[in-house]
Order: sequence, then structure tokens, then C-alpha cells
Amino acid sequence: MAMDRQWIFRGILVICGGILVHLTLGTHYTFGNLSPYMVSFMRERSGPNDLTYEQAMWIYATGQACHGFAMYVGGFIDRKIGPRWTIFIGACFVSGGVALTYFTIMQSFYSVLITYGLVFGIGVGICYAPPLASAMRWFPGRKGLVSGCIVAGFGFGAFLFNPVQTAFVNPKNLSPNATDPSDPDSLYFYQKSVLDRTPWVFILLGAIYLVMQLTGIALVKNPDPETEEEAEEKEKLIVKEGEEEKAKPVDARSAGVTMGPWKMLKTRAFWTLWFTFLFNTQTQVLISTLYKAYGQIFIDDDLFLALVGSFSSVFNAFGRIMWGYLGDRWSYKVTMLIICAVNTFFMLTLILTERGGEAMFFIWVCGVFLSFSGNFALFPPATARTFGQEYIGMNYGLMFTATMMSAITGSFLANALAEMIGYLGLFMMCAAFSTAAFILTLTFNVKTPDGKNI
Repeated sequence: MAMDRQWIFRGILVICGGILVHLTLGTHYTFGNLSPYMVSFMRERSGPNDLTYEQAMWIYATGQACHGFAMYVGGFIDRKIGPRWTIFIGACFVSGGVALTYFTIMQSFYSVLITYGLVFGIGVGICYAPPLASAMRWFPGRKGLVSGCIVAGFGFGAFLFNPVQTAFVNPKNLSPNATDPSDPDSLYFYQKSVLDRTPWVFILLGAIYLVMQLTGIALVKNPDPETEEEAEEKEKLIVKEGEEEKAKPVDARSAGVTMGPWKMLKTRAFWTLWFTFLFNTQTQVLISTLYKAYGQIFIDDDLFLALVGSFSSVFNAFGRIMWGYLGDRWSYKVTMLIICAVNTFFMLTLILTERGGEAMFFIWVCGVFLSFSGNFALFPPATARTFGQEYIGMNYGLMFTATMMSAITGSFLANALAEMIGYLGLFMMCAAFSTAAFILTLTFNVKTPDGKNI
């Protein structure tokens, strides 16, 4: 009994360490809050002076794309040197990329694309999977809940850091005071006090991130192989059938197979999951980057818009735990169908917030974040249950490349179509993508050995 309590306590510490690391990685979602300050600064002081919010989406898209690619690399490194050193390598990229943006934002947009997009995104990708894989080893029968708790940290990051950013850069809650004649709907900050403080926020954030990451690294640890095997044996249910004994998998929703990355790529199940992930994260790319720019059109309160970003991240975080729990209880397929339906509803009706005002805008943005958060709670355990735990870091890295493609396609479509179809058209496009994901999910048919949905 003492051994079991010690095992549980140590596993909880691993989860806490993973949450700390993911809190810093989740500041990826603060780009929507930072974007007005960054774009305004570059338009006024470094260039290009006609930079738009849609063009600035490429910073976010570059980070997301590198995140997807580097996650596979992180899974590979994790298998070689373990989670602690892998996370440390990624943390250097994350904190370093953010801190270096102090210098690059004073140079050009393309320099920022490298530090806050490329370098930061690589670090996020390397750090992302090792805490998840480690925690799943401590609690193999609760993969959905465990992954949901850790990636909740990713979702919760913006709640912590959006207010920090706004309080530091715009402590007087000034409203944007400039427009572009070629794009009268977009507003920019040209106040000297706001612009002067914008570069320094990256030094502050980089330092905070590094402290949190080092603390998380100290807590994350894989169980000893012998101890892990003993724990799994304790959780196995032996069912006698005549003279044979069959061991039921620890995870009751596991398909009971193990596949490496290259074998996995040849399966229909992988591509069904991958395209579902791709379609559903189109909403994430658009709303995470443009919710504030869109809200500025009819809401004249910068602090309120920052708070919308913060509280939406609470829903992002809570949603990951909730959807992860429901995925364990109801199956991936049923839960994902609900997520797709909810996301479609909110995107179809988001344009109505212009008439509904601040309260409706607050609720709808939070609802969007609640719905798309489920993707990041469901796909790690779905990957582990469909293709096995052994290669989860590398396999989920390949699965996560779907978000790399969604970042690229989402930014391209927003830049190409924004003037033609406006925000209404962009929202309808995201609703159509979620509908496509719903249809794909209906075709997903991976089962457990006893015939249940995973």
C-alpha cells in the first residue's frame, strides 16, 4: 500500500512538472493579445510600415508549423536521452527565442518571424510530448485524463500571461489611435508609451518562462523500467478461458496493437485522425490570432479584450481536462463528434457578436476556445490507443504535423481571402472545416479487442 501511495504521489509530481512546462508553451496563444502591440511597433519603428494583422499571422503560423515538425524530433530525442534533457533543450529554444525578440522586433518583421516564429516554435515542439509520454507511463489506465491535465497547462498559459503583457505594455489601458486608409477596419497603437515598452515585454517573458521550465524539468521523470513493469502487472486483469490465460490491456480503451511511425503512416486510421486534426485546428489558427483585431472593430476597450483572451484560455484549459475525461468515459469517436458540432455552431454564429456586444463576444470567444481545446486532449490518447504506447512520442509528433499544415493553410487562406470575404466569410470557412471533421470522425472505426470504440 505504501508503495502504491508513493507511486501515485510521484506520478502526480510528474503531472505538475508537465503542467508547469506547458504553461510556458501555451503562451503561443498570447499572440492574439500581443499582435496589436507588435504590429503597431513594426509599422511605426522597424517596418514594414504597411504590415497588417493578417500578414502578422505568419509569425504564429511559422511557430505552429515548426511546433508540428519539431514534436517528432522531440519524441525521437526523448527516446534517446529521456524527458528531462529533451525538455531542457526545448526550453532553451522557447525562452531564448522570446528574449531575442527584444532585439529582432527593432530590426524587421522577418527577424521576428525567425525568433518568435521559428525558434520559439521549434522549442515548443521539442518540449511538448515528453511530459505527456512520461505521465502516461505513471498512469497508463488514465491516458485521456492525464494528457488533459497537462495540456490544460498549455491552454491556461494565456490566462496567466495575457494580463501580464497588457499591464506591462499598456498600463493606462489606452485604446488604439491610428488607422490605415487602405484598411479602415484595422486599428493600431501609435502612442509612444505603448511602443516604447513593447520590446521590453519579451525580456520579461523570457526570464519568467525559463524559471518555470527549470522547475518543471526537476519534477518530470520516467518510472524505472522494473517498477513500471511491476505496476502494469498489478493493473492487469487475468481472465481464464479454459487452460489459457489472457491479459487484458491496462488501458481498457486500447486497440491492443503496437506500431512504429512508418508502419502507422500506412494505415487508414492515421490519415483519418490526421485530417480530422487538420480541419478542426483551422478555427484555432484564425481565432487565436485575430480575435482581438476583430473585437477592436466594435469594442473600444483594450483591457477588456485582453481579459477576453485570458478567460478564454481558462475555457481552453478546463476544456482539455473535460474533453480528456469524456474521451476516457465515452470514447474518442463520440467525444470528437460533440466537439465538431459545438465548434461549428460557435463559428456559424460568431459574427452576431457585433450586434450582441461585449457580453456575447466574451461568451462566444470562450466557447470557441472550449470547443477546439478538445483536439489537444483527445489526439494524444487516441494516438496511443490506436498505435500503442511504445512509440507515442514519435507517433504523436507525426500526428501533430496536421497542426503545421493547418497553420500554413489557415494563414494563406486568411491573407488571400480576407479582403474578398471579410470576417463573416472566414468564420463560415472554419465552420465548413469543422463539418468536414465531423464527417471524417463518423468513418473512424478503430475498436478495442472486445469490439468497443477506443
